[in-house]
Amino acid sequence: MLKSLRQTAISAANTPVFGSLLRTLEKVNVTSPCDLAVVTYHRVDEADRTPLLYPGLISATPHQFAEQLDMLSSVANVVSMQQVLAACRGEHELPVKSVLITFDDACTDFADFAWPALQARDMPVTVFVPTAYPDQPERRFWWDRLYAAIWNFRSSHVDTPIGRLPLGSDQQRSRVFRELRDYVKELPHDCATEVIDKIVDQQQSPVPPRSVLCWDRLRALANQGVTLAPHTQTHPLLTRVPIAQARQEVVGSRDDVQREIGSVLPVFAYPGGQCNAAVKQMMQQEGFELAFTVQRGINHLPSADWLSLNRINVGQQTTSQILKAQLVAGWWKNRMKNGRAGSVTHPQKD
Repeated sequence: MLKSLRQTAISAANTPVFGSLLRTLEKVNVTSPCDLAVVTYHRVDEADRTPLLYPGLISATPHQFAEQLDMLSSVANVVSMQQVLAACRGEHELPVKSVLITFDDACTDFADFAWPALQARDMPVTVFVPTAYPDQPERRFWWDRLYAAIWNFRSSHVDTPIGRLPLGSDQQRSRVFRELRDYVKELPHDCATEVIDKIVDQQQSPVPPRSVLCWDRLRALANQGVTLAPHTQTHPLLTRVPIAQARQEVVGSRDDVQREIGSVLPVFAYPGGQCNAAVKQMMQQEGFELAFTVQRGINHLPSADWLSLNRINVGQQTTSQILKAQLVAGWWKNRMKNGRAGSVTHPQKD
């Protein structure tokens, strides 16, 4: 039922009538220099190019991504992470309708498809890097390992902690992958890793291709203007590990970027968008000024929690018109809630 309603809403959002309404709403200046929308992507690619990688992490095809960038250039002001930090520090205001573009995981297709499109439009971008993955060819993201295993099992079933699950059809394999994905996300990190290892080891599954950029390519991107920032080292959900381990992941990732790139901003993206009060307290203690979740919404900086900032997570069904609708709706919502006045005040540190 919910899936059907969602599909109906998506279809309606792509109609000419809805587009006309959007154009009317976007012409009304409801935004404030204190409003910041953050749009986030994972992968920009065609699914058939990398059949062993989990296709659910593809945010857009190269064509869709180009359309979205053209839409952003027409309705918003794309800003850099440096501009956002300066605004939060009270050094200057952001332009109205500010949008920050971010990428999580530093996947190889960013360099192949996303960056050329951004560079052609002179748009700044920040890429959050899980720093234990570059130059470590044996490392693979758990979701890619699980996907490759489930879709290439020669057996008609797989033994798992949630039972013996059938793999007789593509539909069953898709369902099993989703069930296991959701199950392991709720486990402590070490237990989740053990579950994935046991499933993969049941049969000799093909190894997914390396999906994270190497440090040489990341350095080249940084030299071309891409901002690189920490995203932990091994990509655990920080709410699923002890706080001491979370601290090690966060600080280690920041130190890795500093060592490999030569500089690092005090910004961070939480894996899976997951954080809690203990994690945010640790982030503040370690000197981070901004940290990003995947909670949907547009940030009103004077009242926002800067260590738990919202981002609009772009998915495969996010057309440029749907993305525009999310931005316009967020701007109107902030106007109704906060008005257009306001100033950014840097929070006092403990």
